[in-house]
Amino acid sequence: MTQQEALDLIKKLLKAKDEDQLMQLVSLHLPSVDGVFFGTADAVARQLDEDGKASAANALRGLTDRMLSMKMLI
Repeated sequence: MTQQEALDLIKKLLKAKDEDQLMQLVSLHLPSVDGVFFGTADAVARQLDEDGKASAANALRGLTDRMLSMKMLI
C-alpha cells in the first residue's frame, strides 16, 4: 500500500456514515493494510491532535487498533 492509498482509505474510514459502512470498508480493505497504512494513520492522528480535533484523532486510533487486532487474526 502506498502512502497515498493509505491516506485515501483513512479519509473513507473517517467519512463512514455509520458502524455498518465502516465495518464494510474495513472488511474490504483489511487484506491490503500494512505498515504503511498504520504509520500513515498514526501521523494523521497526530496531526488531528495538533489541529484540535482530539475526538477524531482518538476515533482513528481506536479504529486502527481494532484493525490491527483483526489483521493479526487473519
